[in-house]
Amino acid sequence: MLRILPSNISNLIAAGEVVQRPASAVKELLENAVDAGAGNISVIIEDSGKTLIQVIDDGCGMTPEEARLCFERHATSKISEASDLSSIMTYGFRGEALPSIAAVAEVTLRTRKKGSDTGSETVFTPSGFSGQEEAAMPEGTNIAVRNIFYSLPARRKFLKSDSTEFRQIVSEFSHVALCRPEISVRLVHNGKDIYNLKKANTLKQRILEIEGKDMVKELIDVRTSTRIINISGFIGNPSDARKSAGNQFFFVNGRYFRSSYFHKAVMKAYDKLIPEGAYPSYYIFFETTPENIDVNIHPAKTEVKFENETEIFEILTAAVKESLGRNSFIPTIDFDHDTLPDIPAPSRFNYTGSYSRPQPSRPQHIPYETILPDTRPSRHYSAIEPAETPSAAVNGYGEIFADSGASSSGSGILQISGRYLVTTLRSGMMIVDIRRARERILYEKYLRQLDNSAPISHQVLFPCVIQLSPEKYSLLTENREQLRLLGFDIGPQEENSISVNGLPEEFGTDESSVRTAIDGLLASLMESGSIDLIRADNREAMARRLAGAAAASAGNGRLSADEARLLVDSLFSCAEPETSPGGKRCMSVLTEEDIERIL
Repeated sequence: MLRILPSNISNLIAAGEVVQRPASAVKELLENAVDAGAGNISVIIEDSGKTLIQVIDDGCGMTPEEARLCFERHATSKISEASDLSSIMTYGFRGEALPSIAAVAEVTLRTRKKGSDTGSETVFTPSGFSGQEEAAMPEGTNIAVRNIFYSLPARRKFLKSDSTEFRQIVSEFSHVALCRPEISVRLVHNGKDIYNLKKANTLKQRILEIEGKDMVKELIDVRTSTRIINISGFIGNPSDARKSAGNQFFFVNGRYFRSSYFHKAVMKAYDKLIPEGAYPSYYIFFETTPENIDVNIHPAKTEVKFENETEIFEILTAAVKESLGRNSFIPTIDFDHDTLPDIPAPSRFNYTGSYSRPQPSRPQHIPYETILPDTRPSRHYSAIEPAETPSAAVNGYGEIFADSGASSSGSGILQISGRYLVTTLRSGMMIVDIRRARERILYEKYLRQLDNSAPISHQVLFPCVIQLSPEKYSLLTENREQLRLLGFDIGPQEENSISVNGLPEEFGTDESSVRTAIDGLLASLMESGSIDLIRADNREAMARRLAGAAAASAGNGRLSADEARLLVDSLFSCAEPETSPGGKRCMSVLTEEDIERIL
């Protein structure tokens, strides 16, 4: 039998769409304050919003009647007819927010309309209206949400850790702060100021206040105007692209939204400028007529449908490319990344005492995969025979090495571009990928240390101080003890900064290497949220991430003779020397027959 749901049940259903966690309530209340014309907004939270969420603004305020009415479903002052839905320039009519919040928490609304002598205090609980009385207060609105989900223990049980919920609140706060630099905004958590942002003169000033002054060298202006859309904002310097996502923002008409489609447009412009797996920062603002977008396709209004998506995609890519070109960023070859072609076959040269250059019509390098697609290195490498060390001044070898980027390590191992090592076998030769070999060696080393709970940390000569966003700072400090068990000695500093005093073995200790290591660590934490070393598969995943970060930290400088021989010997002593932890080949073997076939 069909029936109309009681209001208390229908409000709970709406609450499930609008209020999924404390950060959802923070978002709704912040946007209400902006829509009320506030010039100053304070957000006060306790216990990551689970105990208290309070938003205070100096906006237009409400009369006692409006304060009561705003808790009714679909109450709004912004829509009087259907056509108004397509022309809203504010955050929306908020017809579900307050009744949905009141359905899952205790809400006290204190408000005073501008020009009124007194204000009012209105109280709602999940059971409904509790009372209203006159109150003395400044003009504006002060709304307090207490004990969210206290009447729904099943819902409260599924909330994440305090640090995770706090990071979500910081994220929602940042979205509003970025798109409204003309408003003073403040965030307080458990009595401590997280952000206290005064009115900013420019968007760039607001970005630096939120992300830290270190970003000033990274930001590049982007701007274009078309009949379809206007685009403005900032993009990041390709050299500052990070492994950790988090500084990627889209806004349309002052509203934050997510879009994997437009993210691809930005990444297309950075093609060949940043390594695979890295993310450039961007803060991109779209302006278009409200009739060209639909903001109501998602309950939380974080997704937006554009009428001319394909055209905007191309305009955005062109705008970012133009900005990068204007600042003289050009593609470069980086031998330190796995996006390069796999291990190549050797160049053509003879041993008659002089270097014979290849003819233009014949390729100098032949991809190994096209020659030996089925060749697999043997698991037994006892047949390695170091070649005699060639003299750079004898038989023209010096000319070979100078011309080809190769050099002898002095240990019978040829080194090419700091990327490959070549050594002889009884029946041919073997090419080793230095980066992948390091990853395999370090992966097995770190895994042994984690299994035995015995990581080794080495101290940084000069501790490196790194400023982070509150979200990333919280992530590191929350996992500080677990990070210590991994070999990271990190100390908290003032203003969301950390001091890196020590790193696991094999990590570089110069400032650039330390920052690279922390960026990789943050990327891992942003993906997993926390460190759990109890389960074996988690230890394997962490060892793999540490090995990758340490190998990247080592760079692609040339190895000494002893380092080259030690790397090869260490690789052969690994349990699985053929492949890197990511499953890519560490080495390839060319037999005499293979060499004869390509010469």
